Amino acid sequence: MTAVSTERSTAWSNHNFRRLWVASTVSSFGAEIAELALPLLALLTLSATAGEVGLLRVAQFLPFLLATLPLGVLVDRRRRQRRTLMVGADLGRFALVAIIPIAVWAGFARMELLYVVVFAVGILTVLYQIADFAFLPSLVCIDQLVDANGKIAASQSANEIGGRGMGGLLIQAVSAPVAVAVNSVGFLVSALSLRRIKLDEPPALQQPAEAPHQMSSPTSVRREIVEGLGVALRNRYVRALLGEATTFNVFNEMFILGLLLYAVRELGMGPAAIGLVFTAGGVGSFLGAWFGSRVTGRFGYGRVLLITLILGNTAPLGVALTGAAGDAALPFLCAIFVVMGVGIGVANVHAVSLRQIALAEHLRGRVNAAYRLISWGAIPLGAAAGGIVAAQAGGQAAMIAGAAGMSLATLWVAFSAVPGLRSIDDAHRTGAATAAETAAGRLGGRT
Repeated sequence: MTAVSTERSTAWSNHNFRRLWVASTVSSFGAEIAELALPLLALLTLSATAGEVGLLRVAQFLPFLLATLPLGVLVDRRRRQRRTLMVGADLGRFALVAIIPIAVWAGFARMELLYVVVFAVGILTVLYQIADFAFLPSLVCIDQLVDANGKIAASQSANEIGGRGMGGLLIQAVSAPVAVAVNSVGFLVSALSLRRIKLDEPPALQQPAEAPHQMSSPTSVRREIVEGLGVALRNRYVRALLGEATTFNVFNEMFILGLLLYAVRELGMGPAAIGLVFTAGGVGSFLGAWFGSRVTGRFGYGRVLLITLILGNTAPLGVALTGAAGDAALPFLCAIFVVMGVGIGVANVHAVSLRQIALAEHLRGRVNAAYRLISWGAIPLGAAAGGIVAAQAGGQAAMIAGAAGMSLATLWVAFSAVPGLRSIDDAHRTGAATAAETAAGRLGGRT
C-alpha cells in the first residue's frame, strides 16, 4: 500500500518507506564493513600480494562500467517488478558473499574465487541501486520525497562513519571471514524487509500516460540505452546536474589525492589525523542529509539546491590557507570538511529527488544508468589527472587545482533552469510533459 499521508512531509509516516529505509541502512552498513574486511581477508588470510588486492578492487567496480546501461533498460522494462528485482539482488548477494567465509573455513578459498564472487556481487549491486532509485518515488508522495532521500542519505553517511570502524573491531575481535559473514547476513535482512513492502494501490507518483510504454512492442536494448543517454543530455534539469556531478567528480579526485600528499608530506599528519578529517566530512554530510529538507519550503527548492552546491563546492578552496593555520591545521581542515559535508549532503538529497521527479516513471532506470555511467566514469579520469599534476607540480598544487575545479562545477546548475524551481512540483509537471512527449513518439532514438 502506498503513501496516503500526503498532508505530512515526513517520510516516517509511511510504513513502506520505513521498510525500505531499514533495507537500505542494513545492507549499506554491511557493505561498509566489507569495504575493510574483504581486502584484509585477502591480505591476512589468503596472503594476497598488493597487485592481487588491486585486481580485487577492479573486479569489484568493473560491473559499474559494464552492466549499468543494460541493467537500466531491465529496470525500466520491469517497472512493476522493481521491488522483486531488489529482493532478488539482495538474496543473490547474500548467497554469493556467504560463499567467501564458507570457502575460508572449508579450506578451499583462493583469490580467483574472490574475483568471481566480487564481480558477480558488483553486478547485483548495480541492479539494486538502479532499481532502488526508480522504486522510491512509487512509495512516497511528492511532499515526502526530499525527506525520504534525506533519511536514506543520512543513514548511508552514518554507515560510512561507523561501518568501517565496526569492521575493524570485528576483524580484530573475531576474524575477517566473520566480518564478511556479517555483510552477507545484512543482505538477507534487507531482502526480508523489502518483502514486507505492500503495494496494493497504484504508485503515488506514477503518471497514467506512462503505463503502456512500449511493453507490448519490445525495443532493442541498444535503442533503449541510446534513449536513456539522450534524455539525460536533453532534460534541462538532469543535464545541469549531470554536468555538475561529472565536473565535481573529476576535480574531487584531484583534490583528495593532492590533499593526502600535502597532509602527509607537508603537514606531517598521520593516518589517524587524516581519518579524523574525513570523519568530519561524514558528520557534515549526515547533518546536511538529515536536516536539509527543512529549509526547502522557506527558501525555494532550486535556490536551496544552488546555495548548498555553492557552499559544498566552494568550501574546499579554504585548504589554500591551511599552511597559514600552523598548529591549528588539523581543526582547520576538519572545519572545512564539516562545511563541505553539510553543503554536499543537502545538495545531494535535493539533486537525487529532482532527478527522480523530473523523469517520466518509465525512463528512470535507464536515464539514471546513463547518469551514473557518465558521472562515475569521470572518477578514474580525475584520478589520472591528479596523479599527473601532483607528479609535475606537487601535492599542494593538485589540491588547490582540484578545489578550484570543484567550485567551478556549480556553474552548470547556476546557469540552468534549476534555480528557478520554486518547488519540486514544478519539475514533476515537467516530467509528466516529458512522458506525454514520449508516448507521442517524440523521444525516440533521435538526438
